[in-house]
Amino acid sequence: MKHLETAYKTHDGIELYLQAWMVDTPKASLLLVHGLGEHSSRYLHLVEKLNAAGISVFTFDGRGHGKSATGKPDAYFESYEDYLKDIEALFGKVKSFVPGLPAFLYGHSMGGGLVASYVLDYKPEAAGVILSSPAIKEAEGTSKLLIVLGGIMSKYFPKFKALKLDAQKISRIPSEVEKYLNDPLIYTEAVPARTGNELLKMMRSIQVKANDFNLPLLLIHGSEDGLTNPKGSEMLMQAAKSKDKTFRVFKGGYHELINDSDQEEVMDTMMRWLKERIKIS
Repeated sequence: MKHLETAYKTHDGIELYLQAWMVDTPKASLLLVHGLGEHSSRYLHLVEKLNAAGISVFTFDGRGHGKSATGKPDAYFESYEDYLKDIEALFGKVKSFVPGLPAFLYGHSMGGGLVASYVLDYKPEAAGVILSSPAIKEAEGTSKLLIVLGGIMSKYFPKFKALKLDAQKISRIPSEVEKYLNDPLIYTEAVPARTGNELLKMMRSIQVKANDFNLPLLLIHGSEDGLTNPKGSEMLMQAAKSKDKTFRVFKGGYHELINDSDQEEVMDTMMRWLKERIKIS
């Protein structure tokens, strides 16, 4: 396994941190898109399993996140559509770097919503998609007034810190929560108004277009996820016209399933699904 690090300049001049873990004789490739506030290096334990299965993994720190941030991470980006352009460019690089092999997409949380939106808007040629706790539907009971105010704040005060997420909801394992809170590359303050509003726009777009989703799909969500709404995954599962689609709910699971109590079962579920689709491809 070879670890590569580099940088990529986006269409609008932002420099993003990229990294990849290449296997000597790959069977497939996968582009991994991380969640809100975090960064790509938090997935090393999953990468190890993917590499062991012959899958080369490519990933990046998104706009305002991790090592792509200018200064400290702030989780700020102007438009989710810019993020989709980043994914399109990088998935193209993945497929050209490992040509002729099945190429998969994986997204967690915000990254899951972005990957779903990317599939719906760009119609990529991918062997399959894994969405982990994807951001597809706003929380139950979200006030319409709050949504309107969020839109106003996004327009006039885009970097206003609007909504703080509860880190205790990421995992049932206290040490994982501590690790999250003490990681200097993780943004743990309130989400900027523009970021929050763009994610809402992204979710609304997914809900409207969901029945156009036609790629092989594995959806996983924790039943007790307090950060992204499991009903969004249910909605996509029902609406998608994919002939090959699987939805697995982990009872009692919190938000970061690969860092939660059932992490080995979660990762094994993903690995079995990928191996089966690599054979089909």
